[in-house]
Amino acid sequence: MRIIIAAVTAVIMSGAAAGQNVSCEFNPDHFTAQDYATFNAGPNGWQALALMDCYGAAADAISVWHRTHAASLTGEQLRTLTWNAGLMRGADGDYASAAFLFQQTFPPAGEDAPQHYYTYGVIAFLERDREGLMRIRNAMASMPSPADLSEGTSWPPHMASVQALVDCFDSPFAYAIAGACGEGIED
Repeated sequence: MRIIIAAVTAVIMSGAAAGQNVSCEFNPDHFTAQDYATFNAGPNGWQALALMDCYGAAADAISVWHRTHAASLTGEQLRTLTWNAGLMRGADGDYASAAFLFQQTFPPAGEDAPQHYYTYGVIAFLERDREGLMRIRNAMASMPSPADLSEGTSWPPHMASVQALVDCFDSPFAYAIAGACGEGIED
């Protein structure tokens, strides 16, 4: 999921910086005809809407695609789509909906503790809970490295992202999630 997070963050930042004046209407059939890989990671999937600053429409497209293909999704695909929809709702400024979506994305109990912390951190940011976000960051920072950690691998995963949320707490989510702290925001 880490690669997807980085790709989505890049999409948010390129769209947030673009400031384009375009229509965010979309044809649901265009998206629902796509397979999962094309829709989730292809240039003509939901990310095409995000690149035009159409974050709400991108989240809507994810929702439509999910409803159409729900029966064929794996648990990981469902979590990924829900995570991406949360990113788009957050980038659109709908923090309550984004927090609700992120609450649906936790890995199974006992798996991927850093992802659990990261998800809690994103939710704390969206709920404007600075103290909670700091507790999560501190808990992540105190996680012992696994004995089999490859040399050059950052530990824990997502620590830089959680730190960016702390550092950019007073910025809009679209910027904070990328660690940009509102750079390029036009008044």
